[in-house]
Amino acid sequence: MENIITIHAEPRKDISKKARKGLRASGKIPAVIYGITAESVPIAVSLADIKGIMKSENKDNSILRITQGEKTKFDAMIKEIQYDYLSDHIIHVDFIRIDLNKPVDVEVPVLLDGEPVGVKTEDGLLEFIHREVLVRSLPTSIPREIRIDISGLHINQSIKVENLARNDAYQFISPANTVICAVAAKAKEEVVAAPEAAVAEGEAEGAAVPAADAAKGPAKEGETAAKGPAKEAAKGAAKEADKGAGKAK
Repeated sequence: MENIITIHAEPRKDISKKARKGLRASGKIPAVIYGITAESVPIAVSLADIKGIMKSENKDNSILRITQGEKTKFDAMIKEIQYDYLSDHIIHVDFIRIDLNKPVDVEVPVLLDGEPVGVKTEDGLLEFIHREVLVRSLPTSIPREIRIDISGLHINQSIKVENLARNDAYQFISPANTVICAVAAKAKEEVVAAPEAAVAEGEAEGAAVPAADAAKGPAKEGETAAKGPAKEAAKGAAKEADKGAGKAK
């Protein structure tokens, strides 16, 4: 990356809420330039310039040359953009001074190329876990993106930062074991018995109990009925025999 975008800034002496609101109404954005050793400088920049930067190839990793008049110039990068929480309107921008001869640490987007074989033929699921990686390089050597070929990725395999191709222009600062993407096996669905089958089984068990009781009940009643009259008849016959024996005497 070698292109440097030049934008014009105006000094901002009034930093009140009313003044900031007035700037936005006129198509400008309140901003601050921060530096490691120098003091922060409040400025105002064009909203159109900021939108143009965000539409450029390098977006917030663009190298900016901020000018104030004819003499004052700052080489900087966007540190943070603040948006209105109710909309996507930009309300404030923070810049950070840079030295073109000293490395900086920036987040670079990761792009995936191809369809993993684990998804294509093994019914796996692609998980894109980290979409940016932290790199360190000179401002003019910041990569626009990191592209990864994932077509050879099988199920249960992953790509980590340590697997990324090295480049002399920059070095990776993200931990080596950071997982960029992986192909995972799909979760198996648990088979649950149908409610109708469970109810039918419960009804069958419930019906078996009365049936067993009913089978036992009549058998006992029949047994008692048979024993009762026979016992009484035997007693009667014994009494009659005793009477007959008395008369014979």
